[in-house]
Amino acid sequence: MSISQFKTQASLKKHFREIINKIGVYDSVKTKYPSDFLDFCEVFKRHSDYPGKFIGFVDIKIDYNPIFRTNLEVSIIKEDGSIDDVSVMNNCITGKPKDNLKIAMRVSIQPQIDEYKNHNYIKVCELCGEHDRIDHHSEKSPFAKLYVDFLDINRLPTTFNDTKSHMKCFKELDYNFEKNWTQYHKENAILRTLCRKWFSEKI
Repeated sequence: MSISQFKTQASLKKHFREIINKIGVYDSVKTKYPSDFLDFCEVFKRHSDYPGKFIGFVDIKIDYNPIFRTNLEVSIIKEDGSIDDVSVMNNCITGKPKDNLKIAMRVSIQPQIDEYKNHNYIKVCELCGEHDRIDHHSEKSPFAKLYVDFLDINRLPTTFNDTKSHMKCFKELDYNFEKNWTQYHKENAILRTLCRKWFSEKI
């Protein structure tokens, strides 16, 4: 495969989503799917930490995320047997690293999202009546605005821990930042229920 044959990031992402879904859970992509393995090798070159992250890389495994059990994720296997998850569908497609601070801030407010979901009696999408997930109200309190406004008045953490679901979370030394952020979010966020269609379109 030549990466250049895909004219848009959307088409490239679609290609790799189809490969991942086709293979499913498998411990050695190189062994059974050699052509797909070569495709992965090509897209890895777009990663923001290439080649550093991939030194000693010898194979690929696909498995379900340990927390989000319906989400397949790609990991690289290294010569020493160590395994490292790699963001094929984001970093490798865009060439841009994840915003770890934004991820950690989202992870820290998940209890508020869960509480809203458990106590919100309107269990259907505000826009079409279907039920799926909880989102910030994009006109009244979009997450992006809460994020930027809060960062304007606080010192920023620069290093993070990992959750069991391979997402970034705050370290103990940034307890005050996390505490202030979750309180700020609780006081200013306006949540609502959206179905998958409207959630993905960020209405």
